[in-house]
Amino acid sequence: MSHPVKSSHNNLRVLALNAFLRGAHNSIYGVIFQPFALSLGASMTTVGLLNSIGGMNGIFTTLAQSVGGWLADRIGRKPFVVAASALGVLAYILLALAGALNVWTLLLGGIILFGLSALSRPALSALTAESAQAGQHGHAFSLTMVAWLVPGVLAPPIGGWLTDQLGYGGIFPILLAFEAASLLVVWRYLRETRASREPIRWRDFARAFARSIVPPRGLRGFFIACASDSFVWGLGWGLINGMLVKTYGFTVEQLGVMASVMSLSWAIMQMPIGWYVDRHRLKGMMLFSESLGIPLMLIGITQRSFEIFVVAQVLFALTAATWVPVVNTFLARAVPAAERSEAYGRLNMFRGLIAFPASALGGLLFDWGGIRAPLVANLIGCCVVMLMLIFFVNEPMSQ
Repeated sequence: MSHPVKSSHNNLRVLALNAFLRGAHNSIYGVIFQPFALSLGASMTTVGLLNSIGGMNGIFTTLAQSVGGWLADRIGRKPFVVAASALGVLAYILLALAGALNVWTLLLGGIILFGLSALSRPALSALTAESAQAGQHGHAFSLTMVAWLVPGVLAPPIGGWLTDQLGYGGIFPILLAFEAASLLVVWRYLRETRASREPIRWRDFARAFARSIVPPRGLRGFFIACASDSFVWGLGWGLINGMLVKTYGFTVEQLGVMASVMSLSWAIMQMPIGWYVDRHRLKGMMLFSESLGIPLMLIGITQRSFEIFVVAQVLFALTAATWVPVVNTFLARAVPAAERSEAYGRLNMFRGLIAFPASALGGLLFDWGGIRAPLVANLIGCCVVMLMLIFFVNEPMSQ
């Protein structure tokens, strides 16, 4: 088994710059996609289905991470980071065509390409862990997360304003330019962290794929809790932008302001939380993070004021800041360095397989019972995940 190369600290800077560029376009895309699909005639059920196909935990997103994670442990991390940016460029081209031709079915091709671009996620997580100094995984993951969040402070309202000026189709070439810049950065400056390549035996991949369906021994409670968390949040809050547009008539500019508040709050919180994570136990932080979903869902169920939803973004930011780096650090501590990329791929594969129907079901719940139905389901799910964390998740031993 080959071992990771000790990477220059400059690799973290390249990863942070890459995260910054991706965050610039993702923060706008996350605000406008659901309203964009609705403007082309798609229903909320259709929007949910598109998310289930190629959204954060969509089926293509899930399968791509399983393949990408396994291969990145054998032929290196960098090729998959480069390929992901190339797929992102193609996806934005299709979305621009969908806007120009006013045909929502073209969104399907774009969303599939975005799903496939997730093949780089396990490699990026492994690169971040392998570019960090010993005992500073939480700090490294928080650094790249802050870099991803910083452009989200200003980009969403600017993107909302540009959308009003140029139309939905006109904004995608701008997002494409950011993705193209990211492609250039990782292709030119990112350093590989794998010492050597290993032979690819597709029989081994078939076994690895089968392993991805079943949580690894010793981490089953952790995998099941993470998958359940992804499902319940995809069921409700993951559709919040589209639901607010359909229910209360929120504008894209208002959604942009909400996203900016969320990104600013998350960026401010993330580094102190990262330092805390490096020095403390992780299970308690995961439990605290999940518990924040309860007041957040109650706000969504009972309130309709734009100002209140803006304030709620601070709470959502704290929820994310205390979950994302903790999950990554948990897995980095729990598995050997040479197996990290596959481990991240296995986690993302497993939770994606569980979570991918959530957005489609959430869209159906919305069409049946309005905005409160999926948010109530999200609330109940948070309580269930908390019980899983309490009874079935054990603190990892550092590798």
